[in-house]
Amino acid sequence: MLARRSKLFLGTELIAETPLLLPSFSSKGFPEVGKVIKLMSEFITSGVLISAYDFHHERQFPKQITFPEVIFLDSGGYELRVEHDFSEAYGKPHKPKIWTRKLYMKVLKNWSRRIPTIAVSFDSPREYLKVKQQIRQAKVLQDTCSGLLIDFLVKPERKSTFIPIETLVKHVKELRSFAAVGFAEKDLDSSLLGRMEKIARLRQAMDVEGVETPIHIFGSLDTIGTPLYFISGAEIFDGLTWLRFGYHKGYTLYSQNYGVIGSSDGLMRRVNEQTFNMWVSNYYYLQNLRDQMINYVRTARLAEFKYVGENLEAAYEQLQARTNIKR
Repeated sequence: MLARRSKLFLGTELIAETPLLLPSFSSKGFPEVGKVIKLMSEFITSGVLISAYDFHHERQFPKQITFPEVIFLDSGGYELRVEHDFSEAYGKPHKPKIWTRKLYMKVLKNWSRRIPTIAVSFDSPREYLKVKQQIRQAKVLQDTCSGLLIDFLVKPERKSTFIPIETLVKHVKELRSFAAVGFAEKDLDSSLLGRMEKIARLRQAMDVEGVETPIHIFGSLDTIGTPLYFISGAEIFDGLTWLRFGYHKGYTLYSQNYGVIGSSDGLMRRVNEQTFNMWVSNYYYLQNLRDQMINYVRTARLAEFKYVGENLEAAYEQLQARTNIKR
């Protein structure tokens, strides 16, 4: 079985255990991101992903974040891109502000170590490097940032291509030193099954070499894709879907439809109230999904996944045919 649980340590301190489903926050699509964080800080106690770009640029962004157990600090590549991601029902105009590696390093230098933090390696839409160079830069970041762990985000070597998993497999031993190794799901493959297969092949190669580093899928936090990637060997997930759509009985629903289906009085609620209630409900849905993942690791029964177990069963059989994995 490829699914597993891992422990993340900062020195000798245990800071988190996978699977991790990280609610993400970003000004891209949510200009008042600071207000969203403050609203949800009353409910969220698990890990979160926030952007160094927003921390630097957004005036209302809280300068001291104390509510989560662990913070994944993204390098700002998502906000720097003009294009939109899979979870956006429609794309609002986005004009990035100035953001560079130097500004990211400034944020890291001044970052409070009060909450354990895992910093993501720098990602720029204008930069395409060989995998070997990406590893080298991530290790330099690791050596520079004492008191922080590093999540190595792997990017395609060329524009409009996917990440060369076979190339990464050749350097798999070097992944041992990072807290996590991550990929944006859209950079892996054009199909869900193709992404699952690449995650599984990397996880198998890492297991052969005794590399326990967990795999992080950026931009995946929904009711179907996240469990699919988990059974393929990934352990950490984040995304903005939880702010855009509603989670209900295995489905990811348009927010206004969720207001009707997910609540008996949804028709009467004001839009702002309905949205806030959806965010809170989505967060607890994710916590329940995490429990299902933990139970699956314990029992190896896909029926542990409430509502979507049958779908996962069919997908797992296809994955087995491609990778020769066992239960």
